[in-house]
Amino acid sequence: MFLFENAPYLDWETLSPVTRLLMNQLHYIAFTFMVVVYTYWIVQIFKMPAAKEGTPPRGDHDKGIRYAYMTLAMPWELESTRKHLGRWFQFAFFHIAMAAGIATAFVMPISHQAMRNPIVILGLQVIFAIAVLVGLIRLSRRIFLPAIRKISHPDDYFCLFLLVAWMVAGIPAVTQKNEASLTAFYALATFFLFYVPFSKISHYIYWFFLRYHMGKHFGHRGVYPKKSVTDSIA
Repeated sequence: MFLFENAPYLDWETLSPVTRLLMNQLHYIAFTFMVVVYTYWIVQIFKMPAAKEGTPPRGDHDKGIRYAYMTLAMPWELESTRKHLGRWFQFAFFHIAMAAGIATAFVMPISHQAMRNPIVILGLQVIFAIAVLVGLIRLSRRIFLPAIRKISHPDDYFCLFLLVAWMVAGIPAVTQKNEASLTAFYALATFFLFYVPFSKISHYIYWFFLRYHMGKHFGHRGVYPKKSVTDSIA
């Protein structure tokens, strides 16, 4: 059962000017700004000289690169995730929820009638609610665990708080029955798109390059893909 079940759906033609400005203009301007900044960064990365190997190859570059990318979805391959499988699932679900939130922000203005399906609403509310719980767990670990607190930057706390607040706003916003929550959802989404190019969240841009070069390097050395003990003996 979702929030505002007995309330009527919002009439999108009578939304306030602020809400319409956020949904139809500022949100897309912020997205364009983010794409422009990231495009500039990517171009600068490609201008950097690529690292060269100075030793004869002992493995397969392509297999190493594929393995480096696939470890994201293979928690059993890395000790850090194998020993803390619950945290890996938290990580995976939180990122899936963020993707669902981004998709919702772009799809709702152009297909709000289709998104009024009760299954869609309930599904998104469940995803966002679990993301709030996971976000609070991750935030509490940064606050209360000394080892993590020492390596945490103020941006880590701010981004987590911002994303949790966005998910909280999304729970009633997806019902399309409360304009205040809809406005909050798009205000946070718009601010996030302007802010994220300058935050630590931008690590995901570098992740693709890092994994490529890591896979190529360790594939060259024959370290990636990892071999079992029996394979090594053979």
